[in-house]
Amino acid sequence: MAENAKQAKAAKLHDRGVELWLGGQRDEAIATFRQALGLETDAISLQLRDTMPNSYSDPNATPDAPINLQQQNAFAAYRNTVRLTTDDARAWFNIGLTHEKDGRVAEAEQAFIESFKSYHRTHAAKALQGGGKTAIDVCRRVVEIDPRDAKAWINLGAALGQAEQADEEIEAYRKAIQLAPKYAEAWYNLGVTQARCEEDVAAIQAYKQALLLSPKFAKAWFNLGVLQGKLGNPHEKIRSYRKAVEADSNFGEAWHNLGVILSAVGKQEEGSAAFQRARKLLNPKFRVAESIEFKSATTPDGAPARPDAAPPT
Repeated sequence: MAENAKQAKAAKLHDRGVELWLGGQRDEAIATFRQALGLETDAISLQLRDTMPNSYSDPNATPDAPINLQQQNAFAAYRNTVRLTTDDARAWFNIGLTHEKDGRVAEAEQAFIESFKSYHRTHAAKALQGGGKTAIDVCRRVVEIDPRDAKAWINLGAALGQAEQADEEIEAYRKAIQLAPKYAEAWYNLGVTQARCEEDVAAIQAYKQALLLSPKFAKAWFNLGVLQGKLGNPHEKIRSYRKAVEADSNFGEAWHNLGVILSAVGKQEEGSAAFQRARKLLNPKFRVAESIEFKSATTPDGAPARPDAAPPT
């Protein structure tokens, strides 16, 4: 019961932090968010922080010139965490604490801001799993917190897509692309939505742009192949499906579609081999006629890793 009460209090503090942030009271928002995270800090983070000797009081102790190896390892662990998992609010929080103890006010504030935003991006990603109006509301809130966050815009687009609000969904992806033009997933999601709206030529261009940025993007190759077949380009279609299975050798739907088109152009032996590979990868209980293609095996994604930084204003 005590733990539930603590979580409830942390949630209220997070909500209050959002209100303060949106109201322009950023110092108060950061202080409130720090208080909320303090209630949520996990055991590992506590152990890393609390077992460090009190060397932070020494003016010569900094993350770059630590007094002892344990302190150095702890700070390095936090930094590595945010490199690998960019939306780890607790890691950013502990980086902020480290900077704060060293008197690095600007660095501490920036880390706390990243912690604040990371928490809400993670909340948005979880809300996407449930879908509905709640997901849209949460994702809009993250956009309001930081309108220049490309990940926030792509998550909002995914939420709008779940609610079948295609026009607003496309606009959200375009905003993400405007902020981070090298964000392959934003181009991919834009293509998925345009294809769903039967804007096939535009969708093909979006998939090709995603593939210029990420040549091993198997789902983009697959969806490009689907549209190329729809527009009557069998050789380009074969190439795209080949690229899809090269990028992901376990992509069962791509192997199946490759088998269909190879058989259709008279390459029966190669087509049969592709079908055999598909049967091993797809659910054995799921039967697909070898003359029928998968029209789409993918849907818009929420934002994965951190995109390239948005251009300065």
